[in-house]
Amino acid sequence: MSEAVTTASSVRSIDGVRGRAVHWFVLGGNRIAVAGVLVAAVVSVFLSLTLLDVLAIGPGSAAASAFASGLISGTVTLVTIALSINQLILSRVFGSPNELFDQLRGTRDLRRRVRDHAGESIVPNDPAAFLALVAETLTERATRLGSAVDAADGDQHIEVEDYAEGIAAYGESITAKIESQTAIVNVLEVILGTEYAQNMTATEHVRNEHGDRLSDVAEAELAAIDDLLEAIAVTRQFFKTLSLQQDFARLSRVVAYSGLVALAVSIAMALIYRPDSVTVPAQSLPVVFSLGLGVILTPLAVFIAYVFRAATIARHTVSVGPFVPPEERSDTG
Repeated sequence: MSEAVTTASSVRSIDGVRGRAVHWFVLGGNRIAVAGVLVAAVVSVFLSLTLLDVLAIGPGSAAASAFASGLISGTVTLVTIALSINQLILSRVFGSPNELFDQLRGTRDLRRRVRDHAGESIVPNDPAAFLALVAETLTERATRLGSAVDAADGDQHIEVEDYAEGIAAYGESITAKIESQTAIVNVLEVILGTEYAQNMTATEHVRNEHGDRLSDVAEAELAAIDDLLEAIAVTRQFFKTLSLQQDFARLSRVVAYSGLVALAVSIAMALIYRPDSVTVPAQSLPVVFSLGLGVILTPLAVFIAYVFRAATIARHTVSVGPFVPPEERSDTG
């Protein structure tokens, strides 16, 4: 029996490590570090294959033409894509005065609603501190709702109390996961799950089933909770927009830098090969070939690393309201 328990614990530990590794790879990890892992993997594979003579890279092989034409054109194409992404980011930044005023009014309205419910004179500008304030206010309002219902008459107080405890636990879980002055993608990660949608549905159920029997104080607290959950839903999408814009702007810059180096290395590798010889010693060619290929593929690795995170964020934030696609439920459940 003890061996079975030990084996099950080992399996869970392995699954936990694998899950953390995948999470770091597609979402949480530094994108340059992820790209470095991809490049290192490519270099290791090609170096091993060349040392085992599985790949022919000597004089007269297809390596010369690959560097001279295919890889150079591929690098130029990737840099062009990066510049197109940069243009897309710029198009999102620009706007007419009316559009910019609408965006500003929407942002200030969100902050005003949170400020009023929190009873504060001002709300933080830092995204992590702002979300922490929303979560703390949500917990406080849920606790007040539970106390207000407990003091009222009626059989509905048990269900409403359970609901209030669940909302308070949700707010506390957000507060516990937030770190101050952290990157916006880490703040967004805290609210990527489907809990906000489930709580919005639960709030609607409580309001429809018990709203006419709640006291004025309890009704006010329930309305505040509903408003704060809406604030989380909007904040979730707004932080997604900011995070993706920052990532894509950084991506275009890094790809442009690494693309220039990759293009220079492609040209240098093409010039290493002569019709019947190479300009480096034969014993050094596998290392030179593998490292050169790694440098040339660096812009693509960077692009893939950023696309992994963008696709993951987009998949987990498809819905703005309480509609949760099956894919999002399976990913976060």
